Amino acid sequence: MKHKLRAHVAAIMLLAPAAATFVALPAAAQAAAPVITSMAVNADEGLSPGSTLNFQLYAAPKARKADVVLGKSGIVVPLRERTPGNYTGTYTVRRSDRIDPTQLMAARVTHKQTIARNFAYPPSFQALALGAGPAPVAAAPTIERFVMRPMGRIEPGRELHFRLMGAPGADAWLDIPGVIAGVDLAETRPGVYEGNYTVRRRDNLDAFRNAVATLRSGNTRSTAKLDMNWNGWERDQRQARDERPPQITELMPANGERVTERGRASIGAKLSDEGAGIDPASVRLKVAGRDVTADARVTEDEVRYRADLEPGRYTAELSVRDKAGNTSSKAWTFDVANDRGDRGDRYGGGPLPLRITSHANGATIDGAGALRLEGRTAPGANVRVQVESVANVGGLLGVTQPVMDQTIQADRDGHFSVAVQPSGLPIPGQRYDVRMTANDGRTTAEERITLQRRG
Repeated sequence: MKHKLRAHVAAIMLLAPAAATFVALPAAAQAAAPVITSMAVNADEGLSPGSTLNFQLYAAPKARKADVVLGKSGIVVPLRERTPGNYTGTYTVRRSDRIDPTQLMAARVTHKQTIARNFAYPPSFQALALGAGPAPVAAAPTIERFVMRPMGRIEPGRELHFRLMGAPGADAWLDIPGVIAGVDLAETRPGVYEGNYTVRRRDNLDAFRNAVATLRSGNTRSTAKLDMNWNGWERDQRQARDERPPQITELMPANGERVTERGRASIGAKLSDEGAGIDPASVRLKVAGRDVTADARVTEDEVRYRADLEPGRYTAELSVRDKAGNTSSKAWTFDVANDRGDRGDRYGGGPLPLRITSHANGATIDGAGALRLEGRTAPGANVRVQVESVANVGGLLGVTQPVMDQTIQADRDGHFSVAVQPSGLPIPGQRYDVRMTANDGRTTAEERITLQRRG
C-alpha cells in the first residue's frame, strides 16, 4: 500500500511540475524591488528516500552565492546560476534525512549582503505529512519569464510592451496594482504571450515594477511578478526568429588531405551563426569514433583538437547547435602518413609519381565515347582529372568543350580510376585532351595525354 502511495505522488510531481511553484509568505517589510522573486521544485518520488528534488530560483543575477535551506533538517542545497537570474540545484533524499514539509524553506542569495525569503512546501507534501494521502492535483501552467520593454524611464505617453513565456494554449493577462487590471496578453507564438499598455498621466509610475502576470489553464493558474532584472529581450527576439542552422567551415585537415607530420595533427573547423549565436556547450567532436570534445579547445568561433595520431586514415565528425536549437554536422576523412611521408619510403624520396596506366598517349577509344581512366600515384594523394573535347565543327578547327573536371583520391596502394561519359554524337576528327594533376599536400605532379575518338 505504501509503495502504491509513493508511485502516485511521483506521478503528480512529474505530470504537474507547476504544482510545486511556491508563493512567498508575507513578510513584515518588503523592499521596493525584491531580490528574490519566485522558486519552484520538481520531485520524482516526493520526499521518499532516493527521490531527486530539483530546485529553480529566480532572483537578481550575478549573486556570489545562492542556496536553499530545507527547514530545520540541516540540509542546505547549493544553487548555480544557469542563465542571468535563474539559479538551479538538485538534492537526492537520503534514508537518514528528516525533512518536515510543514516547515518553511529559506532561499538565500548573497550579493553585497545576504537576503533570504521563506517559501512553503506544496500542499501535496503537507498532506502526506499529516497522513491524509495525496489529493489529485491538476497540472497548473508553468511560467518561465515575465518581462517588460523598454526597461528605462517610465513616463506618461510611453507605450510599454509586456511579454510572458510559459506553457502554450492557456489564457494570460496582467495586473498593475492601483493602475489597471486584466490587460490581455495574446499568444503570438506557442508559449509566448504579449500585450501593450500606454502610460497615462494619472498613473502611479512606481506601481509598474509590481506588475503581475497570470497564466490560466482550465481551473488552475500560475502567477509571476515582473522581472525587472531581465535584459535579454533582444536575445529572445533573435532566437525566436532564427531558423537558420549554424555554419561549419574551414575544415582542418581538409577533406581528403594527407597529414605528413605526426604529433602535429590539428583537427577542427570554424563555427559561425548569423542568428542566436553558437552554443559552445553543444559542440561535439569525434575522431575515429572517439569523443575528444573534452580535450579540444571550443569557443563560439571555432573548435580545435591537437593529437599525435598513428599512420592511417581517420574520420572526423563535428556537430554543433545554436542557441535557437538549430543544428549542423559535418564528417570528413584525412590520412596521417609516417614522418617524412610514406611517399619517401615507397618511392625512394624522389618526386611525386603520377602515371596513366589505362591508355597510352594518342590511343583511339570507342566511338560511343565511354571511357575509364586509371592511373597510379602516391598513396592517398588527390588527383584532379580534367577532360576536354576538341573537334572540327562546321569547318572550324579547335572548338573546345569541357567534358569533366573531378578530383578523386588514390587508395592505399596509390591506384585510382574514374569513369568518363562524353555526351553528344561522335564528330570526325574529335579528340580528348586529358590532364591529370596529383597533389599529396607537399608536392604536385602533372600528366597529359590525347585520345582520339573513333568516328
